[in-house]
Amino acid sequence: MNGSPVLTNLELIRSLSRPIGPVPTGLTPILPGLPGIRCVIFDIYGTLLASTGNEPGINNPPYRESTLRSLLRRHCIPAPAQPSSLTGQLDALIAREHEQARRAGTTFPEVEIRDLWSELLQHPRDRNLEQLAIAYECMTNPVWPMAGAGELLAALHKGGLVLGIISNAQFYTPLLFPALLKAELPALGFTETLCLFSYKLRTAKPGLALYETMKDSLNGRGILPHEVLYLGNDVHKDIHPAAELGFRTALFAGDLRSLRLHENNPTLHRPDAIVTDLAQVTSLLPPD
Repeated sequence: MNGSPVLTNLELIRSLSRPIGPVPTGLTPILPGLPGIRCVIFDIYGTLLASTGNEPGINNPPYRESTLRSLLRRHCIPAPAQPSSLTGQLDALIAREHEQARRAGTTFPEVEIRDLWSELLQHPRDRNLEQLAIAYECMTNPVWPMAGAGELLAALHKGGLVLGIISNAQFYTPLLFPALLKAELPALGFTETLCLFSYKLRTAKPGLALYETMKDSLNGRGILPHEVLYLGNDVHKDIHPAAELGFRTALFAGDLRSLRLHENNPTLHRPDAIVTDLAQVTSLLPPD
């Protein structure tokens, strides 16, 4: 790329990432004991990873467009001849895929973003395209480990709990852990078969499909729903569907940017616990 050293995907993520501190929410933690928990399932964005992607300036159309065109030059990928907004065309491709999937019966569909980048840029799905997609994501949705994330995972793993993930995600999401926490998911204590990413199953939260798949997988391991704690930052996408399947739930309310209370929707399940610091999760799990 213009004579620059070739970076690995992990090096690329690290080079484009900077620390992000949480913004306090002012909420009071609610920390009841939840005995009998054998498994903790995590959301990623806004829970294990802090993000500034929704802040003004980062997600506005001119910034996204200029960022993409700069990356095309850097990665030596020719821009399509159409003069219209490339990011607008990408959004339209995503909307098209969602609509087709809904017509086929998937209520909350997910895309494989590499396929759409390839279609938009008329470029094969090669390493260069993947790195452009990674760089674009890092620059328009910056993330960093939430304060205390590594320490919490280490404590839960040491305590013998089964760990898993249910997350709306793309191919680069699992890469964020070795890139930013310096360890692959299994080394952090996660069971790989219990890490469910929306892009792989082509269905997303708040739909129940990911949670139902998790419930079935855990049942095969002899873990019942009331023995599972799900931790997420969004009452609609995380807490409600997890509770619908019988999981215990904890709302992560440690970062104002990501907290989604949905207080105007009384039909949603409310969490069993509210944590304002990831370190508080261990206090929910009294020894048997």
